[in-house]
Amino acid sequence: MHADPAPAFDPAPAPGPPPDRRDAGAAGALPGSVAIYVNPSRWWQNASFALPLLGAVLSTSAGLILESAEALGFGLFLGAVALIMLPVVLLTWRSTATAVVLTTDGAVALHRGRPLHELRWRELRRIERVEYLGNVRHKLVHGEDERFLTVESEIVDAAGLVERAFALSGLPCAATRGTRDG
Repeated sequence: MHADPAPAFDPAPAPGPPPDRRDAGAAGALPGSVAIYVNPSRWWQNASFALPLLGAVLSTSAGLILESAEALGFGLFLGAVALIMLPVVLLTWRSTATAVVLTTDGAVALHRGRPLHELRWRELRRIERVEYLGNVRHKLVHGEDERFLTVESEIVDAAGLVERAFALSGLPCAATRGTRDG
């Protein structure tokens, strides 16, 4: 099988790992691309799946080694929880941005090269900082119906993305004063 050549997209690099080739290709096809910000997390890193799976492996192993029915039973229970959570995690992962591309005209959230959400700077109303249990996200709120593009904390240099969004959109930085804590 023949590997695809590297895409011709080379904006000012954001810190962190390189983008997925599909995200880089989609970003390169966007007119006026300025930067791409990568979400290096993967579906299997979701705590709803990873923690029960890890617990299942450890508890089942301990149950077998120590010949403990309780540990073995708990491990099997956690394995069932991981299996039940697998389709939920896979379905929600499909709507998670693997990259956010900033252009001179707006921003586009991508999942493996597929556009998930797009906004134009002229429609941007405000950027909200949302904190919940120590996890900080930003919402780029746009349009009359106040749709929003979420900048997850997993995105490498999410703060730099937000700073650059202010600069590209022309919004004053005081627009984040509408912080909501959940």
